[in-house]
Amino acid sequence: MRTTLIFAGLVAVSLSPAACKRNSDSRGPDGCGGLCGKGTHCEAGVCVVDSSQETPTTQVVETNEIPMRPQITSWGECTHERDELPKKFHAVDDSEIPQFDIERPRVLDWSEGEEQLNEQVLSAHMREVEYGINECLGIAACYNGGSLKGGRLDMVVSLLGKTGRVDAVTVTASKHLQVFGIVPCVRKAVFDHEFPRYNGPQMTVKYNIEIGEE
Repeated sequence: MRTTLIFAGLVAVSLSPAACKRNSDSRGPDGCGGLCGKGTHCEAGVCVVDSSQETPTTQVVETNEIPMRPQITSWGECTHERDELPKKFHAVDDSEIPQFDIERPRVLDWSEGEEQLNEQVLSAHMREVEYGINECLGIAACYNGGSLKGGRLDMVVSLLGKTGRVDAVTVTASKHLQVFGIVPCVRKAVFDHEFPRYNGPQMTVKYNIEIGEE
């Protein structure tokens, strides 16, 4: 199993006190409207931290306050007896969870600081999320004859600093992981997790999990 974490502070822009959706012209030639500061570059409309440079961000919660749970070694195993689950499969309802969209209108909060969660904190919390994701995979495996083929899950998550809550999440799964409601279940597992609060702009987190062989 392999995981990859990419994170970036995403600065929201408003041309008035209310949210204002930006079109492709107003964002400027680099796709980010010239918003990316020192130590970042524009990538597909998102300001991404340059790995070769140190970015002065402030960690809100000390990493020793967030012990990381053990790495999961058995993914997608059915641990339920067949009669413990409903005979007919019912997918998780994720209709109220917003999909991540870089073009979504956002409001600039002038009271925000410059803090961001660092990679250690995010990794510890995403490990917690992985346990919820594995529950989704395990239930799907029970309905899929007891096992799943390998594949990859890609997640894009938007975090709000003032609440520590997930604002939006998109999950893309390879074909063997598009069975028995894995995608909506994973979206809800990510959405329900509460991250540490921080005094800074919205963050975009990209995370993927590769499980076994397809």
